[in-house]
Amino acid sequence: MGQITNTRVKRAEALRSKKNKLNILVCPDSFKGSLSAEKAACCIKEGLERSMLLADIKILPLADGGAGTSRILAGACGAKEISKIVTGPGGKKVRAGYFISGETAFIDLAAASGLAGLDKKDMNPLKTSTGGTGELIKDALRRGCAEVFAGLGDSATVDGGAGLLSALGVEFLDRHGNDVGDGGGALKKLKKIDVSRLSKNIRDVKFTVLADVTNPLLGPRGAAAVFAPQKGASAHGVLVLEEALSNYAAVIKQDTGKDITRLSGGGAAGGAAAGMAAFLKAEIKPGIEAVSEYVKLEEYISSSDVVITGEGRVDKQTFSGKTVGYVARTAAKYGKTVVVFTGKIQEGITDSKNMCFIKITPFHMEKEKAIKEAGSFLTRSARKLGDLLSEKF
Repeated sequence: MGQITNTRVKRAEALRSKKNKLNILVCPDSFKGSLSAEKAACCIKEGLERSMLLADIKILPLADGGAGTSRILAGACGAKEISKIVTGPGGKKVRAGYFISGETAFIDLAAASGLAGLDKKDMNPLKTSTGGTGELIKDALRRGCAEVFAGLGDSATVDGGAGLLSALGVEFLDRHGNDVGDGGGALKKLKKIDVSRLSKNIRDVKFTVLADVTNPLLGPRGAAAVFAPQKGASAHGVLVLEEALSNYAAVIKQDTGKDITRLSGGGAAGGAAAGMAAFLKAEIKPGIEAVSEYVKLEEYISSSDVVITGEGRVDKQTFSGKTVGYVARTAAKYGKTVVVFTGKIQEGITDSKNMCFIKITPFHMEKEKAIKEAGSFLTRSARKLGDLLSEKF
C-alpha cells in the first residue's frame, strides 16, 4: 500500500511540474433522492483532487426547474433565504424557504408543495394542493418583489395551480357559489372563477415559470395521464383528474377567453404552469435554459477542456429538456468532451463520439444502499476518471 501511495505522490508531483493544466467544468444536476446538485458537484471535485490529475476545476451546480432550482439561481446572485411556515400539500403546516435578491424572488414549488413533504400514505393528487406555494409568493409580494421565478418540478399536486391562485385571492366556485375546496379532484365541481379579490399590484409583477417538462395540460401526454400516477393516483384517479382539469380549462376559457390546453409545458407541476399563465400572465420557460443563462453556463463550457455532468438516472427524458441533455448539446457546439456520471442508465443509451457515461454504482446493488452511499460512489468514480485523464493529458 505504501509503495502505491508513493508512486501516486511522485506521479502527481511530476504532473504539477507541467505548465498547462486541464480546465474542467463540473456541472451536475441533483441525484434525486440522494445528492443535491451542490453536493454532487463537491463529490466530483473531491474525487478529481484525490487523483493524479493536474487541473483547474470549476464547479457550477445546475437544475432544470425541479427541487433546488431556486437555491442555484439564488447562489448566482447572492440572494438571501426567507423561511416561512406555510400549508403543505396535504394540509399540514410545514416550514418552507425561498430566496430574495433585490426585488426578485426565487421559489421552488417543491419547497412547500412537493412530494418530499408527504408520507407515502398521504400521496393523493385528488386532494393535495399548491396552496403553500401561493403563500410563499404572497409573502414575497408583501416584501416588495416585482419579479418571481418559480421552479415547478417535483410537485405532489395535480390541481392546475388552483391552490396557489386561491392563496393569492382567486376564488374557484361551484354552482352554489361556494369554494370548491382543495385538490385536483375538486375542480370537477368548478363552475365560476372570481378574480375580484386578486391583488391589484400583482398585475405589475413579472412571473417566469421554470418547467422541466414540455407536456401540455390535457391528453395522453398531459398532467394527469403522465404525472398523476407518480404522485399516488390510481388508474381511476387519473381519469377523474383528467376530467377535472378538462373542466378547469373549459371554465377558464369561458370566464377569461384564454385557452390553456395547448401551452407547451402547461402540464408542469400538475398543471400549475397553465394556471399561472392564465391568471398571473406567467411566461413558461424550459428551466435548464433559464438557469444556464442566469449562471452563464455556455461561457464556462466554451472555456473548458472537459465537461463533467450527471444525474441519478439517465433515460430518454434526459435528452428532452433535462439538464444533462442540455449540457451535452451546448458542449457539442464547442466540440467539448462530456462525461456523465449516473446511478442508472436506461438500456439502449450508449457512449458517443463526444460523450461517455459512467455508472457510479455496482451492478445489481440494492437501490436503498446505492442511494445511501451515492456520495462515496461518486467521489470514487471521479477519482478513477481523474487518474485516466492524467494518463491522456
